[in-house]
Amino acid sequence: MFKALSLTCCIATALLAMSPAQAEPNVACDYGSQKAWDKISLMYVGPWQIAHHAGYVISGPMTIPFPASGDVETMQIEMSPDGGLVGTHPEAQHPIPFVWADEPPWSFEADASKDGVPAPMLSSSDVEMLMGCGVENLARLVGRTQATLDGVTLDMTMRLMVVGPDQMYGIFHTSSVANGIPVKSWRAVTLTRG
Repeated sequence: MFKALSLTCCIATALLAMSPAQAEPNVACDYGSQKAWDKISLMYVGPWQIAHHAGYVISGPMTIPFPASGDVETMQIEMSPDGGLVGTHPEAQHPIPFVWADEPPWSFEADASKDGVPAPMLSSSDVEMLMGCGVENLARLVGRTQATLDGVTLDMTMRLMVVGPDQMYGIFHTSSVANGIPVKSWRAVTLTRG
């Protein structure tokens, strides 16, 4: 419990450092349109450190806490020929193309509840409070890829909100079927400029 609170405080502190409490919202609150994002997306090319925070695994009827990973990994984000961003990781089987999230505003807590798991440590509502604007005003990217491990295909989705020039926050979600049992995982992630 204390570890979870400590992690939440660390994530919130990092976001607060980028979004000082003042009358004006963070500059990242201006990136929430495709046109605005297209003007600045090149700024996000380069190495990014990924921290995987605590989450949950749902295996059949069981919900199991998923601890934070102590490792920090590096993802290289590059510009694809079509102008989109693509993430590459040395251990990934395929690159992750990140596309503009043309979706209604995200509610991580509601989406987690639909999957039968508790809300993430830092919900989208918390992000709105820390940033001073709704998540629909932030650039939101969705990356999807697959991996096959021991004959099981794992569908992976990373939903990221750009919360500043040097940080993104989101949810890493996986789903698969292992031995006939549906398995899903949810965990919070932060990407910080490497």
